[in-house]
Amino acid sequence: MEDIKKVEDIKKNEYPKNHKIYEINKFKDKEGFLKHINEDLKLFEEILDELKMLDLVDNDPKVECLIEHVKNVLEDKPRDGEPKRKVIIFSEYTDTVKYLAPILEKAFDKRVLVVAGDLPTSKIKEIYKNFDASYQKQEDTYDILLTTDKISEGFNLNRAGMVVNYDIPWNPVRVIQRVGRINRISKKVFDKLYIVNFFPTEKGSDLVQSRDIASNKMFLIHNALGEDAKIFDIDEEPSAAGLYKRIRQNPDSLEPENFSTKVLKEFEKIKEEDPELVQSLKDFPPRIKVAKKGEEDELFVVIKKGRLFVHHKRYADDNGPVVKTLEDIYKGIFATKDEKAMPLSNRFWNEYEGVKDFREDLKPRLKENSLQQKAINVLKTIITNNGFEALTPYKDFLRMLLEDIMDYGTLSDYTLRRITNINIKDTDEMVREIENLKTELGADYLYKEKDRLKELTREIIIAIENRAM
Repeated sequence: MEDIKKVEDIKKNEYPKNHKIYEINKFKDKEGFLKHINEDLKLFEEILDELKMLDLVDNDPKVECLIEHVKNVLEDKPRDGEPKRKVIIFSEYTDTVKYLAPILEKAFDKRVLVVAGDLPTSKIKEIYKNFDASYQKQEDTYDILLTTDKISEGFNLNRAGMVVNYDIPWNPVRVIQRVGRINRISKKVFDKLYIVNFFPTEKGSDLVQSRDIASNKMFLIHNALGEDAKIFDIDEEPSAAGLYKRIRQNPDSLEPENFSTKVLKEFEKIKEEDPELVQSLKDFPPRIKVAKKGEEDELFVVIKKGRLFVHHKRYADDNGPVVKTLEDIYKGIFATKDEKAMPLSNRFWNEYEGVKDFREDLKPRLKENSLQQKAINVLKTIITNNGFEALTPYKDFLRMLLEDIMDYGTLSDYTLRRITNINIKDTDEMVREIENLKTELGADYLYKEKDRLKELTREIIIAIENRAM
């Protein structure tokens, strides 16, 4: 009866697309087609019999390995200042999740939250309460989240310190998205995050050629995206094997390094190699002037008073100084540990006074595609659109966010990205996200920051002169 109903649904175009009814009597080689179908069915039955003999359901070494190592993680004593580490287990297939669910629930005393189908509001709340470190009403009902890629995007799951890829999806972007659920910018919970990948054994790989299939699939995906959308490296000439090798690396290394990360890594390197130098910074005077060898004669003046301002003057340019960002001048001010300081030039003092006192525009000019500018554009759209009546109670808070981005710069990249991702086409979703931001940041967070800045009387000025010799 069920098969008959499916046929009727297909005729009504109610069954899923790509399902069609073929009339065998109209086939040119009807007998040959039926023969091949029967041979396939026979082969399939033989495979099922062999699988039954292996008793893989009751004797699954992969599941046993998973349970053993997850138990070790959950039983491990938390580090100082860190909570208990939770685990997220991803599978590309709903059937795999349904297969694992009862096994893991039994092994871990039902402390497993399973996402294998639809995501009702009640389950979303359970996810937030147990795995989102920024959620207000925290709970500890579950230690493990077993899920498909349904929640590989859009969820903050940073109470988990480990992602287990029970299988590797053929689309490599999925792996990056999975890890992104626990590696949240400005929402650090654990000092170290762990990524575990399950791969077929060499024997299994030889039998089913899964590695070759996966690598070729990723290569096809790469080509389909086109040369302007290379996933891993803008300069790469990818091969199928090369892409598969990349997906086995730490996903953090697959994404381009942003400027903040680059500078932080450089500073951490200096701290490790020369801790005394870093310690001596506390005793440095608030005004520092230094010259070094450069590609041209120019002057950088960096002013820190509440926030950072960067002024730049090229000596060969008759125009006045210009405002730049730290990223713009990073290459110009970079020096190695062994580089010797040079004497200031005869032009330094005259140029220094003009650059230091430059007040035409204290705000760095934002690039059109920068994260800050995108956030500004979204906020301006919401504030100026009178059609968003539901947002009237939030207008003051939205103006505060806008003022912060344009004048103070206290918001993290994570928060800026949340603002840029606000869906202005869905009013309910828009209100919900803005309410979350208001709750997390505080309705008057910027006023407190302003009061703090008023108390800052110390102005730090660093002048760096490049001299072309």
